Amino acid sequence: EKVFKTKGVVFSGGVMGSVKLLFECKRKGFLPNLSDRLGDYIRTNSEAILGVKANDRHADYSDQIAITSGIYPDKKTHVEVVRFNKGSDAMSGLTTPLTDGGGRVPRFIRFIGNISRHPWSFLKTLWPLGWGARTSILLVMQTEENYLRFDYRPRWWRLGRWSMNSKLAPGAKKIPSYIPIANRIARRMGEKIDGKPVSAWPEVLFDVPTTAHILGGAVMGRNREEGVLNFRGEVHGYPNLYVVDGSNIPVNLGVNPSLTITALAEYIMSQLPEKREEGHEKRSEMDRSHVPDTILRTRRPYHV
Repeated sequence: EKVFKTKGVVFSGGVMGSVKLLFECKRKGFLPNLSDRLGDYIRTNSEAILGVKANDRHADYSDQIAITSGIYPDKKTHVEVVRFNKGSDAMSGLTTPLTDGGGRVPRFIRFIGNISRHPWSFLKTLWPLGWGARTSILLVMQTEENYLRFDYRPRWWRLGRWSMNSKLAPGAKKIPSYIPIANRIARRMGEKIDGKPVSAWPEVLFDVPTTAHILGGAVMGRNREEGVLNFRGEVHGYPNLYVVDGSNIPVNLGVNPSLTITALAEYIMSQLPEKREEGHEKRSEMDRSHVPDTILRTRRPYHV
C-alpha cells in the first residue's frame, strides 16, 4: 500500500467513472460528507440513436470526418450525422430494423410484426460485414427536461456486490425511447441514399433509451443540499477536490456536449490560483506581451 500526498485532486473520469468513484469513496468513509445529491440529475441529452445502411454493397461513407453536419428539424431537436471507420462492423449488433413506437400497441409487438412482414430485411441487418462503411448514424438530441437518478447499493443479481444503477427520479418526466421526428428523418434518409433505416434494439425491445452522452450526477449548487459541487467545480466540504467532466453538466443540452464540457473545464481551471514560483511571473508577463491590450482588459473570472 502506498500513500500519496497532494495539494489537490481532480476527478475526470466521466459520469460512469467519477460518479461511481465518489459513491465508493462515500461508502468506504473516505469522503463521508459528500452531498446526498450525488447521483441526481443524470441526463441522457434526451437522445435517440438511429441509422441508415446503404443497400449498395460498395457504398463507403467511412472516408470522412466522423461528425460534419447537423440540422434542427424543430426548435427542440438537433440531428447530427455520424460516421464510423471502415471495419467498425461490431457496432451493427446495436441495431435492428426501424420500428415506430407510441399508441396502444407495445413497440416490441410492432417489431415482431415488422420482421414477420419483412424477414429478409431483418436477416440482412444481422450480417455485420461492411456495416461500418455502409452505415450513417443519426444522433438525435433534444432539450427536453427529463432525467434519471443513479443509486449505489448491493444487488442480489450481483451476489451482494455493490453497483451503480439508474432509476426514474421521483417526479421526473420519463426519458423517451421513441422520438417520432427521428424515425421520419431516418426514413427520408433511407429513401435518399437507397438504404434501410435502423433503430437501436434496446429502444425497440425494452423501451430503454440509448445515449452517447451521459451527463450529470455531480452538479453544482450553492450548498451541499443543492449540489455536489460549488460554482468553482469544487466538492462541497472538501477544498481542492474538483470534478471536471460531464458529471457537472446540469441540463440536456440538445447538442453534442463536448464544447460545453471543455468550456466548463476551462472555467473551473481559471478559478485555481496561479503558481508563485520564482520566475513564473516574469514568464507570464513575457507571454502576455504578445496579447493585445483589449484582450487583457477583458480577462476576468467567469460567472455561472
